[in-house]
Amino acid sequence: MKTNYFKSIYTLLIALLCSMTVFGQDRYRVTYDYQTEEVKYLKLDKNGNVSDTLNDSRIKRNSLVELKLQNVNPFAVQVQTDVVEEDLVSAGQGFNFSSLLGGIKSFTDDDINLNTSNLPDTKIFSSESGSRGSASATTNFEDLNNTMTNVSALKTTLLSNLLNPNLDKETIMKNLVETADAEQDVRLPSAKYNFYVYLARVEKSIKDSRSQLENNINAMSNELETSMEDEEVSRGELVSRNIALADLQRLMANLSQSTNRSLESLQELRALYTTLEASNFEQTYDYELSADKVDIELKFMQSDFSNDRDVDDTNTTLKTRHIKLRSKGGFKINTSVAMTLNNFGSNSNKYFLDSGVIGADKNDFFVPNLSTMINFYPFMGENFNIGGSFGLSIPISTNDSIDGVNFLFGPSIFFGSKSRLSLSGGLAYGPVKQLTNGLSVGDTTGFDNVDDFTRNVYDFGYYFGISFSLFDLN
Repeated sequence: MKTNYFKSIYTLLIALLCSMTVFGQDRYRVTYDYQTEEVKYLKLDKNGNVSDTLNDSRIKRNSLVELKLQNVNPFAVQVQTDVVEEDLVSAGQGFNFSSLLGGIKSFTDDDINLNTSNLPDTKIFSSESGSRGSASATTNFEDLNNTMTNVSALKTTLLSNLLNPNLDKETIMKNLVETADAEQDVRLPSAKYNFYVYLARVEKSIKDSRSQLENNINAMSNELETSMEDEEVSRGELVSRNIALADLQRLMANLSQSTNRSLESLQELRALYTTLEASNFEQTYDYELSADKVDIELKFMQSDFSNDRDVDDTNTTLKTRHIKLRSKGGFKINTSVAMTLNNFGSNSNKYFLDSGVIGADKNDFFVPNLSTMINFYPFMGENFNIGGSFGLSIPISTNDSIDGVNFLFGPSIFFGSKSRLSLSGGLAYGPVKQLTNGLSVGDTTGFDNVDDFTRNVYDFGYYFGISFSLFDLN
């Protein structure tokens, strides 16, 4: 009956300890800035807002940790993560731009300069004073060349900035706008107000210049052909005009090719800028902290977008960083094998008969016991904790034929890595001999055997012990 009673107490104790670990999850945020290398540990409220800044990496056990990587250029860098205890669950990788970037060809040099020095000296291509955008064909060619040169510079700037892992989103956009506004043109608005409007006006400017120059070239070709039909010219003049006509035809083809390439570059610029605007330079991962120590490895690799434009086909590791977390709080439970010394003091006696008179010697010495313990403690640190132990012990040697096990319960101190070693002491509840039939020490009895007037009963004593943990239960 008593055995069932203690089993019930044991079960209730374990259930109580386990229930103490069930609390609402606290939330924390760990931020890492790719550019500054700064790591911050923040506590969040239930709404996800920062409520406190932590001085170290100690975080409450079983909390939800949000790992946020800041200023990570997804065009240049991709992140590989590894956790020593558990896999890290990705909450989001930012904007998915891989499908769009995969369809954009790598940038190449453009034949943007249009040579007009070998054209005949006619009024159509004569230099005239005037502002940008004047009707002079030579000026139109210069304007168009400058515009297409600026488009090429914009391409180079954007691509080089996107492939630079040390630039954040704001810096890339700022550099692009400054490059666009570096070439002053009264026909174009400033790129800082609206980059899409700027690109649209550049596209219109290229198309308008091309259309006007095509009209000028066609007019010049018609003039040359008419002069060849109406005038009597020498053979030398005829050859010269044929060469000029062929130059005009080549100029027309070069004009079409160069402007089409610039217009394609504008479309690529628009697509990349749209992707840049929508891209996220922050990456967030969620992790539930359940281990004592966590080492999150962040390996920053060269992105596929960057690798496609590299002569080397292998992804280069740019840098590797480790985010370390440590648990605090929560209950740990483990089991251990212990060597204990049990002592029941005056409650335990060795009875004997001396000429029919009952005598007794005090068993006030320590008896070695082999014990199995269940240890529990609030987690305070890796190498030192204070808690309690509950266990069962069996005497290794005894002078009495006492049947039954001892129940042990008391405080414990845990040392070493993972708190494997512990020192404990406290109450011992075990079997001792007691007189029966109302007899007392000093009484005379007719019994011949001590066992006839004694019995085993459970009583309290105390114990000291040392134990070594076997494995964790949680």
